[in-house]
Parts: sequence; structure tokens; C-alpha cells
Amino acid sequence: MISRHSLGIALALLAVSASRAPGQDTDAALTAAIRSYAPEMALSSDPGLVHAADFNGDGRQDVAAVLVGGGKSALVIFNGTRSGYQAHALYAVLPAGPWQLNVVPPGRHRILGPEGAVEISSPAVELVFPGRSSAMYAWGGNRYQVYGTENYH
Repeated sequence: MISRHSLGIALALLAVSASRAPGQDTDAALTAAIRSYAPEMALSSDPGLVHAADFNGDGRQDVAAVLVGGGKSALVIFNGTRSGYQAHALYAVLPAGPWQLNVVPPGRHRILGPEGAVEISSPAVELVFPGRSSAMYAWGGNRYQVYGTENYH
């Protein structure tokens, strides 16, 4: 007997597959998008610096990742499309690490600045420079918005 949790995971995987063109290999599509963005770069080997979620709320799986190579590092979200992935550079040249990359769930979150808080309807990505600073990148207004956060301790 299949548990509800297992059934939910299977249905989610089917939804991601259905959002792609027939026969498209997700890994190959992501690799092609990375090569198109920066041929000298690749996904970080640290699994904590690569996350998949629907960051822009369109029902397709997106990938947020720190890319490394060619003597530099970058934070990019690859939005899933019917034909592959579209790159959105959030931090084109990262300063020296260490870094942490967190997925922030939808909801109301504290941010720095006069607003004090922001409501997000899709998961967001938070880039943390431990002991220094942090920022959340959330989809809004047809692009990723950046918000300073205090989660860098």
C-alpha cells in the first residue's frame, strides 16, 4: 500500500515531468542552461548550495544554485520553462565564501529597511554570508526582488 506522502511525492514528480517538453532530460536541460550562462562554470559540489523549488510561482520546478568556475562564483536561479531553463543572475560575482543558501517558505518575513516585512507567495532563496550579511531573493513584478535580512548569525 502506498502512503499519502509517497503518493504526493509521485504526483509532484509527474507534474514536473509534465511541465517539460516530451522526452526532455531535466539534467541535460540544466547543464545546457549553465553552459549558455557561463561555459566555464558548473554547479557547486556542495549540495547545500543547490536547491529546487517553484521560485517564480508558475508551477514549474526552478533551480537556485551557486555556480563556480573560472576563478569566480555566482548565484543564479534557473527558471524552468517548457523548453529548458532561463537564467536569472542574482549575484553575478560572489565575494569569497563561505556561503549558505536557504529556501524560504511562502509567507510573511522580516526584512531590513522601512517596510520591516514582506509577504511572498512562492518560495524564495536566501543567500547568507555567515557572520557578515544575508539577503532574500523573491519573485515579484516579473523579476527577482532583493531584500536585506538579518539571518546571518
